[in-house]
Amino acid sequence: MYLKKREAMKEVAIMTDDIATIAPEMAQKFGIRIIPYHVVIDGKDYLDTEIDMGRLYARLRRKENLPTTAPPNTREILDAYHELSQRAKAIIHISMTSVFTAQCQAATQAKEIASEELPSTTIEIIDSQTVGPGQLLITLEAAKAITQGKNIKEIIKLVNQMILKINLLDIRDTLFYLDKGGRIFEAKPWAEAEQASSFRTITEIDASTGGKTKPMARAKTKNQVMRKMVDIARERVGNKRLHAAISHANVPEQAEQLRKMVLSHFQCDELYVNEVPATIAVHNGEGLIEFGFYGSD
Repeated sequence: MYLKKREAMKEVAIMTDDIATIAPEMAQKFGIRIIPYHVVIDGKDYLDTEIDMGRLYARLRRKENLPTTAPPNTREILDAYHELSQRAKAIIHISMTSVFTAQCQAATQAKEIASEELPSTTIEIIDSQTVGPGQLLITLEAAKAITQGKNIKEIIKLVNQMILKINLLDIRDTLFYLDKGGRIFEAKPWAEAEQASSFRTITEIDASTGGKTKPMARAKTKNQVMRKMVDIARERVGNKRLHAAISHANVPEQAEQLRKMVLSHFQCDELYVNEVPATIAVHNGEGLIEFGFYGSD
C-alpha cells in the first residue's frame, strides 16, 4: 500500500481579495488565495461569487435602492489564514486600498487571533493603496517571487516597491455610483458638474493619490478618454516595456478596444483583461474600464 505524498510546506503564501480582478485560473496557477467581498441586495447578503451579474447590472441601471457592499469579516479572513497555514510558513495578505474599506482592520483583528491560534505562522498585511488591475499586478508579482525562491522579507520589499510603481487609471460612463458609494473624494465637483455637462472622466487610485480617488482628465467621449489614458501611460512609462492589466464592467468590446490601443503603442511583457466582480460594479456602474500599468526597469 502506498501513502499519498504530502505536499511540501512552502515558505510564503499570497492572499488577496477579489477586488484584484484575478481570474480563477490565474489564481490557481500561482497559488493565490482569493477572498470575496459581500454584496447586500434588498437586505440579503451574497458573496461576490454568488451574484448573477446580468441581474445586478439591470438593477444598477435603475439607479434607485442600490445594493451595498461589505468587506470579508474577521472570521472569514481568519479561516483563510488557517487554510493557508497548512501549506505555508508565512502569509502575505495584500488588501485593496484601506481608504475604501474596513478590510485592513478585519485582517488585523484576524491576525491578532491567529497569533494565538497559529503561533508558528507569520502573517503580514499590506495595503496596496490601489484596486482592480493595479492590485492584480502587485499581487501577481509577489506570487511570481515565491516561485523564484524569494523569502518573506524579499517579497515584502518587492511588494512595497511595486506599490510605488503602479498606476491605476479608471474611466466610467458616469460618476453617479462612485459618488453614491462614498468613494468620490476629490472628484466630487466633477460628479456635480457631470450632471450639467456631458463628459467622461479619468480618475486615478494608487500610491500617488494616497489610495484615494483623484480626477485626472476628462473628454467628451469614451474613445477620447481612452486615448488620454494611453497618452498618460506613455508620458509616465516612456519607451519602457509595459506590464498592464485591464478590467471592465460589462463592456468587453471597449476593453478589447483599449487592449488594442495599448498594444499599438507599447511593447508589453504582460497584458491581462478581466471582468470586474460585483462589488466593483456596485460602486462604479456599468461601463467602467480600469487600466493598471507600470514600466519595466
